[in-house]
Amino acid sequence: MNSFDDFFAHYPPEVAPFLHQMLADYQATQPYKGFSIVHNVPLTQTTLLKIACLKAAGADLIVTNPSFMNEDQDAIQILENEKVSYVPLEQVKGEFDFLLDCGAELVDSCYARKGIVELTRTGAMRYQQHKEFHVPIVSVDDTRLKCLETCLGTGEGVYRAITQIANIDLTNKNILIFGYGKVGIGIAYYFSKITPNIIIAEADRERLTLIEHRGHQSVDAKQSQLIEHAAEASDLIITATGLKDIISDNYHTGAFKDKLLANAGAEDEFGFAFEASEVLADKKPVNFILKEPTLMEFLDPIFYAHNIAIDDALSNKKTGFRALDSKTDQAIVSQWAEHHDWTLDQLNAIF
Repeated sequence: MNSFDDFFAHYPPEVAPFLHQMLADYQATQPYKGFSIVHNVPLTQTTLLKIACLKAAGADLIVTNPSFMNEDQDAIQILENEKVSYVPLEQVKGEFDFLLDCGAELVDSCYARKGIVELTRTGAMRYQQHKEFHVPIVSVDDTRLKCLETCLGTGEGVYRAITQIANIDLTNKNILIFGYGKVGIGIAYYFSKITPNIIIAEADRERLTLIEHRGHQSVDAKQSQLIEHAAEASDLIITATGLKDIISDNYHTGAFKDKLLANAGAEDEFGFAFEASEVLADKKPVNFILKEPTLMEFLDPIFYAHNIAIDDALSNKKTGFRALDSKTDQAIVSQWAEHHDWTLDQLNAIF
């Protein structure tokens, strides 16, 4: 595949209905003509559909790639074929109309004239720390639709990656998962299809109650001895807290040695006490070893939302941090569920 058109043919409307509709709309109206936009989202081949829509909208684009993963070299070649500029993250500097960010990695090097859109929880927290921003900062993480990508999509990708590269059959094995946010929920959901032996470590009291309600075992992450005992009894340990060094900082690491270890977050959650070789994918988010870290059916709605959040910032110019408009959020979830034959009750039971 050598062009944006090839990728839209590879992912037909049945798989990516939102982006196909967006492409048609943007080709007809060019709503962002003349806008300068920096696009900092993991550069995989699936991301090219999202970028193609922005190009069709008339935007003057610079594409870069977050620091926590390697960019796809074939994707860079296709951007060159399509005359879209790719610039390494450390070289992206200056003033732009919009920053489409991931992990708030553009906040220190770039100035936004009209608005910022953030994709992740880590980035949302970083942007929230900037109390006096001069433009709207719209978060698509603080939405229900983000669960389609982060809970179902990332959960499925982590499950797919680990089961593909594990040197043991994980059926009925003991699994310890750190964190029961969106990512942890999805990981537990997919691994529960092959084993009932799942323990989830969580510090939040409400989440601990939710874990038990959903039929998993829970352990208070603040109880280090209980955690270490659970780790010693585990075959697979997965981190999904979003907190750097959480294992190294809080527990005796001997309990984690000689286990299958996987990180599902952007940060190095196992931390300084572990060599990269001790953790699958050298501590990077494990699903990013896959050619498609997240399947397109789960990326489609969040890619769509990350782009149209520009409209949110243009229509509501109130400065500071906020979530994407709730009506837009709810409409996307309902449309996705109907298209992919899920019910809202089924989604509610997961997240």
